[in-house]
Amino acid sequence: MEKNFVEYLSQVDIALKAETIKEFVSQLKTFGKFQESNDGLWDPLPYSGYTLITPTFLNDTENVNTYWQLSDIREELFWNILFPGIVPAPTIGLHLTIGRLISGDIFAKKIMNSREEEFLLAMQQLFSETSSASPSPLKYEVKGLSVFSEGVIAAIVSPVTEDDYLRLQSFRNSLYTDEELMNLGVERKRCFNGHITLFYIEEKLAGKERSKLTNAVLNINKQFFSTPLPFKLTRAEVRRFSDFSDFYRQDHWPVYKF
Repeated sequence: MEKNFVEYLSQVDIALKAETIKEFVSQLKTFGKFQESNDGLWDPLPYSGYTLITPTFLNDTENVNTYWQLSDIREELFWNILFPGIVPAPTIGLHLTIGRLISGDIFAKKIMNSREEEFLLAMQQLFSETSSASPSPLKYEVKGLSVFSEGVIAAIVSPVTEDDYLRLQSFRNSLYTDEELMNLGVERKRCFNGHITLFYIEEKLAGKERSKLTNAVLNINKQFFSTPLPFKLTRAEVRRFSDFSDFYRQDHWPVYKF
């Protein structure tokens, strides 16, 4: 069950608190989707599926200024956490996830190579049935950076008004209660947690590194987020991935306009 508006705002506030960031950093695991090569680079491991996301950085004309600011913020953070195992999320793939669809073993067993067209048609049918006669963007904002214990450093995204939040939740509910999609393996595994991933962590951090990461994130929030960055949700695009380096789509694939 999704959180209500007040609960979601509380979740955002908690994620940005110093004690929360410190706690999550102390619990950090490695993300596990990248592997270090012999030349010291981090190569993505195979992991396939479909996801429903906002247009990626270079395709998102509504949020281009916010993404450029996030890129500068990420670079500032990067130079303050120069230790092994910090893997920047590919810049061209930066996005906000609207809804997780199907991936990994379930994707491989349920639809990979055999029922993908059926899956895309089901998504298109859902979008046609739920589309608004007069779409208008959802107003959200980036309120700061936080750390997830699963091995992710991310920008935290929050709705501006209750209506912006409820419209997104109504759309997500239609997605996860659609019988055809459920039969194809789509399921709601977690509540909405708006974020834009900036870094993955692929090596365990020592005590001093954990303290350095905590302080660096807190300093970034003080320096750059006295005022939130605007972020509009205009489109939800079905995209495919073969690993976590690229989220791609074909022009005729389903798109939902808010």
